[in-house]
Amino acid sequence: MISKCTFSATVFSLFSLCWGAPSSPVLEAPHTIPLPAAMRVQTGESGFSLKNGVRLPEKNPLSRQAERIFRDNGINTALVKNNADIIFTEDASLGREGYRLAVTPDSISIASGSVNGTLYALQSLVQSIAADKNGAPALPRMDVKDQPRFSWRGLMVDSCRHMMPVRDIKKVLDLMERYKFNTLHWHLTDDQGWRLPIAKYPRLTTVGGARAQSPVIGNRNKGDGIPYSGHYTADEIRDVVRYARDRGITVIPEVEMPGHASAAIAAYPELGNTDIPGYEPRVQETWGVHSYTFSPTEKTFRFLEDVIDEICALFPDSPYIHIGGDEAPKNQWKQSPTAQRVMKDNGLANEHELQSYFIRRVEKMINNRGKRLIGWDEIQEGGLSPTATMMVWRSQMPHIAAQALAQGNDIVMTPNSHLYFDYDQGPGKPAAPEYETINNNQLTWQHVYGLEPVPQGTPREREKQVLGCQANIWTEYIPNLPKWEYHVFPRALALAEVAWTPQELKNEKDFRKRLDRQLPFLDARGVNYKRPDNGAPAQPKAVITRERR
Repeated sequence: MISKCTFSATVFSLFSLCWGAPSSPVLEAPHTIPLPAAMRVQTGESGFSLKNGVRLPEKNPLSRQAERIFRDNGINTALVKNNADIIFTEDASLGREGYRLAVTPDSISIASGSVNGTLYALQSLVQSIAADKNGAPALPRMDVKDQPRFSWRGLMVDSCRHMMPVRDIKKVLDLMERYKFNTLHWHLTDDQGWRLPIAKYPRLTTVGGARAQSPVIGNRNKGDGIPYSGHYTADEIRDVVRYARDRGITVIPEVEMPGHASAAIAAYPELGNTDIPGYEPRVQETWGVHSYTFSPTEKTFRFLEDVIDEICALFPDSPYIHIGGDEAPKNQWKQSPTAQRVMKDNGLANEHELQSYFIRRVEKMINNRGKRLIGWDEIQEGGLSPTATMMVWRSQMPHIAAQALAQGNDIVMTPNSHLYFDYDQGPGKPAAPEYETINNNQLTWQHVYGLEPVPQGTPREREKQVLGCQANIWTEYIPNLPKWEYHVFPRALALAEVAWTPQELKNEKDFRKRLDRQLPFLDARGVNYKRPDNGAPAQPKAVITRERR
């Protein structure tokens, strides 16, 4: 039997001089998520047997990655000088993330244009492992030609409200790799905590990284009276960046400015609007938006330039620095004689133009260091820089994306209507207080799957400016990894397919069948996902608590 999702008129196949062991007939087709762009599977025939493992060419550097991925999925490997089962070839025409894959009863062939393409091919392979007619592990005979629809396929980790330990971030990265995400957006500074080590300004972490208390879990209007603190070391940051790189994932750091700056200003009060009435900065102990913004002075810009220098050293792979730019109240600037003088001196008509001035100053620093600025969609207030990339999150303002695209800016779609995974996801969650959510929305995995990232009405010539899409997981009500997993899975799998698979191949009914086949993998790794059948936590004994560091 031949099973296919879509295949071009010219059926391709790759051949190699490798020797392997044919399996008994493989009856099951792959349940790959995200669905490849083109796949032809021959079930009911002999496939490639994995009973004795896989032999990898010892001199090929890609074998190290293949060895890790196969072993993580329970398949033994051996490095050999000759007669390897897998042959790797380079084909620049496939681009950075495309790949071709062919499995026959005696060989596996992978062609790619880069390491990332090879990683995706290997993930498609291990997701295709099935039992042959005799119950032994095997791969069906198949041909795949695949590439992603979008170049930005991301998840965001918010370490400010609740800090995720490095061990948990690595688990997140492992899961991202399986489902072909390539961007981890790391939210590292906010009103409730500064988690990023900056050697020149140690009080950012010693003072800005500690808050006196947090809202009680399950009772957001009451403080728990327990101090909460923590930050990452430079070595931990480098470890995460390296671990992500090995999995084809780029880590994009975010440092909030000019708003969401309470923690930084608590550490260095001279960076705030010191000339306003009642100026008493502190690390915030409650959630929500707070008034403290950076003062638009040369002292502040020198500070930010120093911070950017250290960010560049910690995140050398990132082409971007995310500067936030969202939810920056203007009331302190309205009250500050200093801010008003900056406006007058620079011919700025209002505080929105002052924000644009602030962001353009910072963008120049970032560009001078060979990186690009990205920020939330409020960075267009007062005028959007023509070279900035904008993350579109406010679904209630669809014109924002259209305006940015018309101006020539790149955008990443993160609409809160579909991709705010801290939102409630429909019936079934436990009544226990630790399962509280920010709202009672019905943001189900089906709703996520229905997202079309390219805004309606986008001219065809502008579609390439839509880099992709990303889910944001704000952690006010997500104190640790088990709660994070409950919010993110299985919605992340739906997003993976939205971001990778050609729009015309998406099929919710077929996706649900493949989703069900992914659940044993998540169970084996202890992922506390929301069960698709009844909404209950997959790991009912998982402890959800505010971890101390």
